[in-house]
Amino acid sequence: MARKQRIKHKRKSIFVLGDGQTEQYYFDHLKKLKGYSYKIKPRLFDDLSIENAEDQIDQLLSGDADMIFYFTDYDTIVNQEKKDKFLAFKKKYQDNPNVFILESMPSIEFWFLMHFKKTTKRFTNSKDVEKELKKKLQGYSKQKHYLENSGWVEKFCEGKQMEDAKTRSIEILKEKQSMSDEDHFPYTKTHIGVEKFEDQS
Repeated sequence: MARKQRIKHKRKSIFVLGDGQTEQYYFDHLKKLKGYSYKIKPRLFDDLSIENAEDQIDQLLSGDADMIFYFTDYDTIVNQEKKDKFLAFKKKYQDNPNVFILESMPSIEFWFLMHFKKTTKRFTNSKDVEKELKKKLQGYSKQKHYLENSGWVEKFCEGKQMEDAKTRSIEILKEKQSMSDEDHFPYTKTHIGVEKFEDQS
């Protein structure tokens, strides 16, 4: 009797890009803690501008990338008056189901805050949301010596923290989509990436 051959499924090649070292360390720690399968390269987090991110995405698409996730801070886009450029950037990839442009307003720290509480407080910039986050995550810092230790990300993975963060983010994003455009209404789309990572792990 012929032996059945086991079908090997090729693991998808997933790349994560981000604005800076906070995102780089966060997604690096998260990958190890949760067993996610995406790829991280330091050059993909080297203070990417919209233009640089576009170049990197196009290069990855021309290579072996199956899925690409770009995480960015929207307050920087607003403050640099690049809203129109960002909209054009998103529009370029909107019909590509394998490219995800996921912004947070004002910054990724708002996603971190969602692990502890739901709020729609208007934050002027990332410094404001960092102050709010420190009330829940004592000692939080954007300094390398703090970020390179995985302990702060481990706290996000305790108990139901991650699930609560996703639920709160979804609720707030629905509120955002149902109201008129407002630059400083806080929201994050990071949960969309996290859910995709879980599907692929």
